[in-house]
Amino acid sequence: MRALAGVADTDFETAKEVAQMYDVEAFDDFQSMIEQARIDGVVVSTPTETHACIVERIANNNEEIRGILIEKPMARTLKDSQKVAALLQKKGIVTLVGHSEIYNPVVERALNLIREGAVGTPQMIIHDRRGFVQPSRIPALGDVFEDIGVHDFDIMSRISSGQARLYAQGSTKNDVMNAGTLMITFKSGAQHFFHLSRQYVGRKRSMDVSGTKGTLTLDLFGQIIKVQDLDQAPSADSRTLSLPERGATIKVYGEPVQQVITDFLHCIETGDKPKVGLEDGIAALEVVEAARRSAQTGKIIDITIQSRHF
Repeated sequence: MRALAGVADTDFETAKEVAQMYDVEAFDDFQSMIEQARIDGVVVSTPTETHACIVERIANNNEEIRGILIEKPMARTLKDSQKVAALLQKKGIVTLVGHSEIYNPVVERALNLIREGAVGTPQMIIHDRRGFVQPSRIPALGDVFEDIGVHDFDIMSRISSGQARLYAQGSTKNDVMNAGTLMITFKSGAQHFFHLSRQYVGRKRSMDVSGTKGTLTLDLFGQIIKVQDLDQAPSADSRTLSLPERGATIKVYGEPVQQVITDFLHCIETGDKPKVGLEDGIAALEVVEAARRSAQTGKIIDITIQSRHF
């Protein structure tokens, strides 16, 4: 792709190591990189608590910057995300927020199947996202809701929206919530259940969608979707085929992070709106903060989920 112009890291040895891999220049300060490499787009992939201040400095001091990719979450707090969004919109800087799971082709295919009525009206959706994170990294990543939950909160908003009630619980490690469960019940009747953990041996990312006509079972790692009708025997043979045949197992291919970068470069060149933008980042953090309040107080939180585009 040859789009990378430089790498900046406060640990200059790390910057040099990464820069050497891609045959670009290394810097120990992002402002020096912007000025010397003459770039027009920046990827901010730093500890979560630094996202807002770094983006503000870039936007306020560099008129030549046309695009910023902010790694998830957009900021540590909802207030900071709203402040950053207002600045970026004022400056006219195209901004992509790194909810990379939305770029997973299996998620895109599943959302299209739901929109096309493959399972009828979605009623119960189970989101399961578990893995292991070294304890030393947890302070930089924040709690489990902001770190990994934002992916599934974004997916949820593209399936269900409107008034809802949220209840969350969690367990902490070194005073940071490292595992949690959430239930969000919509006034429409749809329910979303989330199992989030960074203290699980192995990796698990899956989603089950139960609707009025059938079910979708997604393996987000294997990029496989299984589609079954409610009146179909669970043991029915499955083949790799296209809907609307019954018992379909659909294999989807594509690298989500590559899709993120491709979309970012396209939006810088064209000015188009990215698949995951500022509004999506803010919406996900609204759920994050509601989940935090619920887990900390033990109370059910009323929340309104805005519908996001497919």
